[in-house]
Amino acid sequence: MESTTLHVRIEPLVIPASLDAPDATDFLEGVRIANDAWRRASGTDLHDDEPAELLVRSRETPYRVTHLVGARVEGRLVGIGSVEFDKTTADSAEFDVSLVAEHEQGPAADALLAEVERIARERGRSVLQTWTIHRPDPVERRLVPPTGAGWIPSEDAATRRMLAAGFRLGQVERNSVFELHGSYDATDVLLEQALAKAGPDYRTVWWAGPTPPEYAAGYAAAIARMHSDVPSGDMVTEQSVWDAERVFERDGRFAEAGTLMGVTLVLHEPTGAVAAFNELSIGPDRTRPTSQWGTLVMPEHRGRRLGAIVKCIGLKKWHELVPESPRVSTFNAEENRYMLDVNEAVGFVPASYAGAWEKKLS
Repeated sequence: MESTTLHVRIEPLVIPASLDAPDATDFLEGVRIANDAWRRASGTDLHDDEPAELLVRSRETPYRVTHLVGARVEGRLVGIGSVEFDKTTADSAEFDVSLVAEHEQGPAADALLAEVERIARERGRSVLQTWTIHRPDPVERRLVPPTGAGWIPSEDAATRRMLAAGFRLGQVERNSVFELHGSYDATDVLLEQALAKAGPDYRTVWWAGPTPPEYAAGYAAAIARMHSDVPSGDMVTEQSVWDAERVFERDGRFAEAGTLMGVTLVLHEPTGAVAAFNELSIGPDRTRPTSQWGTLVMPEHRGRRLGAIVKCIGLKKWHELVPESPRVSTFNAEENRYMLDVNEAVGFVPASYAGAWEKKLS
């Protein structure tokens, strides 16, 4: 597919067998382009992808498949797009598009978005979803989601690109950071209060690395509920299928990529069910920021400070395990006041904001 203006060419990108394979050049350049784009937009390096992790994540599994495409102008790779499909869902597809600064808007961006949409349609998906990152700097012109919670700049390059392509803003998330090398006084106080509130019916479990088999099924069931029980604003949600085998498969990919995951569970002793969980993750470079993945308290167990328990224990255990990592980065919906209250009490501070975008394909 070619444009007659800037000679934009859209083509599939190879997912190489390894990072030192002869055909890995475009993949590595695509990672660099994406990291640079997110740094420009957020003003931080919190969201950099490590090539080894992204390579393993991009390979097809029994549960997910990823398509990578690139945009070239006069032979130079100027943009990368990825489209991910969860094989256990039917309607939605997640994607990301990143471009070099001089092509953030214009024919290359338009062509990449059009190709992402074409791939989604070809796979029979009817909903496209993506996220954009934005600096926290105050601006006069703001775009507010239907939830009424939070905002993003209405006139930066990413917002203009998404609106022009027919997407609508469905939610705003706050990206917050916790300094792992700072004081844990507030964390200790909050944890003591939360444990007292929870009472003897709840027990905590923590591990790093592969999931202990005895917890895999309950942990998988809790992960699945992230899609239905976490605030999703005005976005379409689909329930992914998770079981113990999917957790073990993910553990295997993490091991291959050099990813380390730390998991905190709160178990409800009378039933044995997982009542809450928290995940922290870091790539092969342990000096990089840590990413917090899922945090969830099951609705039937809310009101007992379990969110504070998994957050506090996770942070303290993680700092002992990975003392080189300087900080933790996490995302929470702006309308999720409970979890934001927990984060703020622990010591998280805002770093950037993310816009959740959606387009329904006719």
